[in-house]
Amino acid sequence: MNEALQLRAEIARLEADLEQRKRELRLLQKECEHEFVETPLARTCAKCLQTESLYY
Repeated sequence: MNEALQLRAEIARLEADLEQRKRELRLLQKECEHEFVETPLARTCAKCLQTESLYY
């Protein structure tokens, strides 16, 4: 039982860390001066890895 509680606590901590990293990435991508590399289906910024679909 104690191990299960520890695992749940670790999962909660990791989920909070993940949300923080997602916020950091969104901010980085928002402020980036994009340099896109295009394929027929998408374009991806070489600097911040933001991807946009070109398939409509």
